[in-house]
Amino acid sequence: MKKLYALASALIFSVAAFAQSYSVTFQVDLGSTSANSNGVHVAGSFQNWSPSTTSLTQVGTSSIYAATVSVSGGQLEYKFLNGNAWGDDESVPSSVNVGTNGNGNRWAVISSDTTLPAVMFAGAAPAGQKAIQFKVDYSLQTLSADSAHVAGSFQGWDPAKSQMVNFDGVHRYIAYAGKTDSIYFKFLNGNGWSAVETVPTSCQASTAGINQGDNRYYTDTVSGIYEVCYTMCGPCMVLSTYDITVNVDVSSISACGTVDSVSIAGPINGWGGETMSDPDGDGIWSITYNDVDSGDFTFKARYHENGNTNWEGGGNKVITVSSDSVVATRCFGNDTYGPCAAVPATADVTFIVDFTQAAFTPADTIFLMGTFTQWDANAIAMVPHSVPGQYIATEASYCPGTMEYRFSNGDPTDVSNHEPVPMDCGVDNGVGSYNRFFARSGSADTVQHIFGQCSFIGVAEDALSGVSIRPNPMNESATIALGNAGRYAVRVFDITGRVVAGFENVQGDITLERNNMVSGMYYVNITDANGATRTLKVVVE
Repeated sequence: MKKLYALASALIFSVAAFAQSYSVTFQVDLGSTSANSNGVHVAGSFQNWSPSTTSLTQVGTSSIYAATVSVSGGQLEYKFLNGNAWGDDESVPSSVNVGTNGNGNRWAVISSDTTLPAVMFAGAAPAGQKAIQFKVDYSLQTLSADSAHVAGSFQGWDPAKSQMVNFDGVHRYIAYAGKTDSIYFKFLNGNGWSAVETVPTSCQASTAGINQGDNRYYTDTVSGIYEVCYTMCGPCMVLSTYDITVNVDVSSISACGTVDSVSIAGPINGWGGETMSDPDGDGIWSITYNDVDSGDFTFKARYHENGNTNWEGGGNKVITVSSDSVVATRCFGNDTYGPCAAVPATADVTFIVDFTQAAFTPADTIFLMGTFTQWDANAIAMVPHSVPGQYIATEASYCPGTMEYRFSNGDPTDVSNHEPVPMDCGVDNGVGSYNRFFARSGSADTVQHIFGQCSFIGVAEDALSGVSIRPNPMNESATIALGNAGRYAVRVFDITGRVVAGFENVQGDITLERNNMVSGMYYVNITDANGATRTLKVVVE
């Protein structure tokens, strides 16, 4: 695993808060450069910028030199010198220096005992790495008492781990990563996922053709600065505002039970939720917002039943606001617009998960969880199947047309046990990973998977491993390659579970025509004569 480093930062709460002194270890890597005969030093605000006072000692036989000193908490600026006089000091790259009023010093904010990374002399990062300095302007926001944070692939997507510091009117954080590593991230006004920003479409990874959803991204192989206004793609600016009405159709859900209420949650209400209304009882719930900023309006709908809150699946829903408007009706859980499809007949759905071919050792208990179990809250303990190494559970008399789910290798309240659903057969769950998706047939269905993989493949048979769809994404048509080893049933669903195409008793190459399929994600269920099913995704552009 590649090691990632992050420079810890803390908000300056008050002068009194930083009255305490802390132990700080400075480190610099001279690389192939020889140490000056006068020694290697560090000078900074902690010792009145004396170039010869604080000497560093070689760490073993390495090219790294280090010194540990006591400094007062708070803002710290410093530079390294290969020597003991001004003129021997390094030129700090702009990507990591203070960068205000011509100041080219390195910086840190100290609130605990700290070991600073062993950066290259006159370099931005440790050897073999790059540095990314985030500079985020929160001036259009009321800053949370929990301060500004950044979360991303470089630190495990922990919303509370990486606090930014208000250093010179903008909030900053420096992260380190391997030179060839791409990093994906979001900023937060607080320290929990409810405080995460809405990233505008124009600076999302997916817009750049990168399969990382609505995250921001940094793919350069060199150190640099990522500087934006919070929730924007560039500098802060006051936006035009408009009135919008959002409509969500839950008729396919109410056909299966009682929907007590529907609410909408997003940045506009801190993801807390506001109740929508359905005065005529047609299953289409609405809410109107006044003075909404132009640009992306991000949200998700939730329906409430018997005290349970059920979020719609997939990624966050995004509306581009550019005028007063009534947004077209969208079926709950769908990423495209249009009414809900008819619900197939109620039937049992049986789930089988296989560990014999998985790269995971099964825990004492395997769990099934999904939209139908409120995820981990009511996860179902699976039982051993008749085939050793497989586990089975049945959701009886299931009504909704589609379901999102995944398996847990042990305690489902521990997210580290959740299976890593591959992107190729998953639907974006909006928090950096994917859920499995299944559209029911209206008869008893059985879905079978290898834990952590896209398809279920029998120990003795590999009949579905070679099926494919090309091109993908498709425009006017695509070829579904089945091979000639058997006969198959093929059904194509949109994300609401509506069947848009079907083929029975087919083999070889078949052509999927676009016809009335709108742009978006579709699921292709391929079933062989033995009932084994593989689900592939196809994108229609």
